[in-house]
Amino acid sequence: MDASLLVGQASTVLTVPVVIDYASVVVGVLTGALFGCRRKLDVVGVTVAGFLTGFGGGIVRDLLLGAQDVYFMSHPDLIWVSLAICLLTFYFRGIFLDLNKSILLADTLSVALFALAGSSKAFSYGLDPLYVVIMGVITAVGGGALRDSFAGITPAIFQGSNYYAMACLGGSCAFALLAFMGVSLVLAGFACVLVVLVLRYLSIRFDWRTREEADLTPRVTAAARTMRQRLRTRSRARGRRR
Repeated sequence: MDASLLVGQASTVLTVPVVIDYASVVVGVLTGALFGCRRKLDVVGVTVAGFLTGFGGGIVRDLLLGAQDVYFMSHPDLIWVSLAICLLTFYFRGIFLDLNKSILLADTLSVALFALAGSSKAFSYGLDPLYVVIMGVITAVGGGALRDSFAGITPAIFQGSNYYAMACLGGSCAFALLAFMGVSLVLAGFACVLVVLVLRYLSIRFDWRTREEADLTPRVTAAARTMRQRLRTRSRARGRRR
């Protein structure tokens, strides 16, 4: 694909205010660094965990899009800020580990903004709605999945839990639906963030969880047997009438 076309398309992406954009990345880096502290990693491990969480999803998205404006390579000032956050978290973890509830809320807002960033960038590159949704989800939860994989554990998004990836999926779908309907991208962006926040909150409030196991075989088999018995009964009744 022509590079000038990519640049032209990328210029139409929904722009998030710099302060909000940076804050979402910083929160992602902070949650990753705290993960490293809880796993008893050294300062290098905590830093890598922070960077993977904050930037991993966006890196994967930009590689899949073939983007020239790779986010990670375009914000050196944010790299320094993220490094400082990781070091502060490692050496002053006692302060940050006591902020679980505040960080949970900030983390939810962060992944909501990540979902918006991924969806809007994919939309600006002219991708189909399916890929707009996929890019939104990858950007939102890809960093955490990479972090968990590097730590040698099953990614949290692959385990039964309150809605996280599902919330991002809902938000990305909301953005794609509204954007392709011709609604203002600003409104579509607000809808994306709102849906993620609401789904995440409701899943925690009412303890909605994704299932680790789901086998419909017994139900389908029982339904098939019931249907077969009914058909036999009807055929017998018709035979008697004749």
